[in-house]
This record gives sequence, C-alpha cells and structure tokens, in this order.
Amino acid sequence: GFRRWWTATAVLGIAFLAGLWLAWRQLSAAGVHLASNPGSSFFYVFTAAMGLHLLGGIAALLAVAFRVTHRMTRATAIEVVGTYWHFMAGIWMALFLFLLMGNRA
Repeated sequence: GFRRWWTATAVLGIAFLAGLWLAWRQLSAAGVHLASNPGSSFFYVFTAAMGLHLLGGIAALLAVAFRVTHRMTRATAIEVVGTYWHFMAGIWMALFLFLLMGNRA
C-alpha cells in the first residue's frame, strides 16, 4: 500500500506544480503580473508559497524513496514525511476556508 500512496502523492504534487506553472503563464500572457495590483500580487505570493511547500514535500518523498535518510530509520522517515504532508494539507485547507469566508463578507 505504501508504494501506491507514495506514487499517488508524488504524481499529484508534481501535477499541481505543473498546473500552477501553466496558470502563471496564462495570467502573465493576459497581462496580470505580480505588480499589476494588490490582488494579483497576493495570488502570486500565495501560490508561490504553496509551490515551495509542495517542492519541499516532494523532495522529502524522494529522500524516503531513495533511502537518503542517514540519521533515522526508514519507518521514522516515512512517518515524518507523512506528518508533513498531512499538516500541509490541513493548513492549506484552513487557509482556503479562511479566504472563502473572507470573500463572502
């Protein structure tokens, strides 16, 4: 089961980064740039932070997959990486809900 979920997490993370990159390119082509207005600045900074968190998570997944963990057992590394991904998912869902509620006010 681990390999299936590991692969799904890595593939979905990479797909999300690719989608983010495409969205940035489309916005840039439409003339929406980082310094265009406060809304576009917020979007670019917010999504860049999300992308960096995803890159960190994918790097951690790769470290576990290629057994680069020298200071801890593989089981501990898997647990730490799993905790990171679950925490990150919770944080981003909470931020999304916060922004959604703020948009309705």
